[in-house]
Order: sequence, then structure tokens, then C-alpha cells
Amino acid sequence: MDKASLFWSPTLHVPSPLHSRLHDLFVCQMRLCFWLQSNTPKICACLRDVSRIAILFIFLMTTRECFSDSPFATRVVSYVPGTGAASGHRNPQTALGEPARTTGTLSAPETVTPFQPAWMTNQVVSIGAGGSLTLELGQSAIDSPNNPYGVDLIVFSNAFFSDASAGQGSPGYCFSEGGVIDVSDDGVIWLQIPNTQADGPMPTMGFVDAGPFDHAPGELPTDFRKPMNPAIQLSDVQELSYFDLIHAYDGSGGGVGIDLASVGLHQAHFVRIRQPVGASGSPEVDAVMVVKSILVGDLDGNGIIDSADVGAVLLSFGESNSPADLDQSGVVDSGDIGFLLLVMGDV
Repeated sequence: MDKASLFWSPTLHVPSPLHSRLHDLFVCQMRLCFWLQSNTPKICACLRDVSRIAILFIFLMTTRECFSDSPFATRVVSYVPGTGAASGHRNPQTALGEPARTTGTLSAPETVTPFQPAWMTNQVVSIGAGGSLTLELGQSAIDSPNNPYGVDLIVFSNAFFSDASAGQGSPGYCFSEGGVIDVSDDGVIWLQIPNTQADGPMPTMGFVDAGPFDHAPGELPTDFRKPMNPAIQLSDVQELSYFDLIHAYDGSGGGVGIDLASVGLHQAHFVRIRQPVGASGSPEVDAVMVVKSILVGDLDGNGIIDSADVGAVLLSFGESNSPADLDQSGVVDSGDIGFLLLVMGDV
């Protein structure tokens, strides 16, 4: 029996990706306006040491992230359900955007944990034998030395652990249904990622502080753009306590990590997940995310050098022993502003 059929619910309305994107742009613009308004006095006081040309360039660049590309899949290129695709889970639009952190109905809500996967019809799409799902990423996944563990891309499914501890959340068997992962830079030439399965370990974890079978969400969300250490295998987490399992995830939201170097590809803008003809099981896909790089100058840890980092430097101007002292001169000054100008927009 397909996993999705174990968690079936009537289809809910899926918001338009365009409407969601316009909303994100509006929120981003408003956030920048409020930030400038509330911090103008301190900014004006610290900008005396920075040239007017540099200042103008800074504030032109700070609006770039309002129009920056999204780190998840933003467009369905094609979808073929395939034989055995779960009934009710054939809407490919559900693979766009972030993975689900909560699931279930209003009367029976659930938090997404490695033991409670996303299962709603508006959260996962099923791919049967001979089927495929091709997605375009909002931004290219880059094979970068700045990416943790060398992982560049993460695929999230609705795989889940059985509980070997009668309700305490100790991983036993992993319910997963395979699926081949292909990547491409141009959508024409495809390369198969070796030794991976799309619907497999590690199952998604939505919150660091939620219990294995909680109904209410936690207050500390995991980082979906942070990969797990690929050295951790299924056998390493089986029969761990739930506390130790959270420690193994280390703030990550789980998923299947992909290293583009494994196929000699520098960047990928398209991801295809397919199930071979005759294969058993039907993989379900929740989302695909580009990994967040670890960058010098990314002071807020969002994976890109942007206005928030410029703001952090400006607000720390003149301070010593500050993380905003990017050139390590001993004080936050115009040299740190110059450094950000050189790397602005890096991911």
C-alpha cells in the first residue's frame, strides 16, 4: 500500500505560486522600509566615514533581495503520475515551495516529525512506476566549497520511521519508496545522482522542540536549507532515543542530500524525480531546496549577502570585537562596508 494512502484527506485549496511570490515581494519591501525608518538616526551618525558614492551603491543593492530568486522549486516543468501513483496525490504544484512543518486536519492536527510525515493532498505529490516529476528551481544549486558537507541540494519526501520504543520516538524501520534523482543545468542534459533515493532517509523534522508524536507545532523551526551530515546513515540512528535523534539532525530539517560533484556538475537549475518502469512503491515528494552556504559576511545566516548584513554592519559601526568586523581590522568601519560591496549578492 502506498504511504500517501495511509494518510489520505480531501484536497484543500493550494494558493497560487504567483500570489505567494507577490506577497513575498511586498513583505520584503515593507520590511526594508520599516528597517530604514527605525534605524535612520544611527545610520546617519555612522555614515560620515563612507563616501557618498559608496552609500548610494549600498542602498541600491539592498533592494536586490526583494527580487532575488527563491531557494526552492518554483515551477513544474512536467509531471507524469505513472502506474500506482496514489489517488488524490497527483497535484504536482504541491512540490513547490518549502516542505510542510505541520500536517493533518483542523480537527486532528499533527506536527511533521520523522515519525509523522506530511500526508495531505496539498502537501505531497505521488510518482508511480514509469512516472516522473520535473521541477525548476528558483535559483541554481551551486557546487560550492561554502556548502556544508559538500551538499548542494536537498529533496524532501514523506518517508517516516517506525517507532521501536512504543511511543517514545526511537527510530526503527524507515518507510521509504525509492525514486531516482536526476539533475540538469539546462533541462536537456540529465545526470543521475548515484546511490540516492528521493523518498528515503532522512525523514523531515519540522521543529527542534516538538515531540515525536506532537499535535501542536514547536517554537524552534528546523533549517530546511541546512543539510544533515551525509556520514550519518540509517543504521546510525536506528534505536536512538528521540533526544539523541534531534542531536543527530543538528538543527537540520532532514531530507536527502545531493552533491553535484558526484556527477561532475557545477550547477543545477532543474531536478527530476522518477520511478523506473516495473518498480514497486510510489515515491512522494514534498519539496526541493537549495542548500544555504556558509559565507563570510552573511551575518544573519540566511545564505546570501544582502541588506540585512549591510544593516548589521551599519548598526555596529565603530564597535570593536564585533562579528561585523569582517576584515578583522579591530573595528567595524568603512573597510567592512567595502567588503560587503564586493560580495553583495553572493550565495
